[in-house]
Amino acid sequence: MEDDPLALETRRRIYDAVRRSPGIGGREAQRSAGTAWGETVYHLDRLTESGLLHRESAGHQDHYFAAEVPLGDRRLLGLMRSDSARRLVLALLERSDQTVPELVGSTGLSAGRLSIHLRRLMETGLVSTGRRGRYRTFVAADRERTIRLLVAYRSGFADALLERLVGTWSELFRP
Repeated sequence: MEDDPLALETRRRIYDAVRRSPGIGGREAQRSAGTAWGETVYHLDRLTESGLLHRESAGHQDHYFAAEVPLGDRRLLGLMRSDSARRLVLALLERSDQTVPELVGSTGLSAGRLSIHLRRLMETGLVSTGRRGRYRTFVAADRERTIRLLVAYRSGFADALLERLVGTWSELFRP
């Protein structure tokens, strides 16, 4: 193994892409670093083997994280790489205790796509359920932690909804 895994400029570009966007997929890292696909895969593997990166498999895609990102944060950030899941979480952070029809209206997602993401978010504990009359409602489970994490890593997401939340959050929680 090499003495310095970041000695190669190409590898540093890929590593920097992952640090800027925790949870990034291989193709995103490739585009961000401006490298060929085979070259990207090779260097992601070397960075993972060296311990500088962690690879988390999520269904059909691997997500990459700098080693200093804690496991709990990696799970949330991996889910937040999906625009649909991020839109859903942001809708619940803005207004909690929403029903499926309300979430369809506030996110613009179809009921089917919403169902898929709600299930994944509930499995990881990011979303919990409640009741309002005969309707099942959904709530962002650990609201403050989720907001803090999204704020801390917001540069990894190009998202106007997230920027609006960050502005609101910053106003409410000024030090």
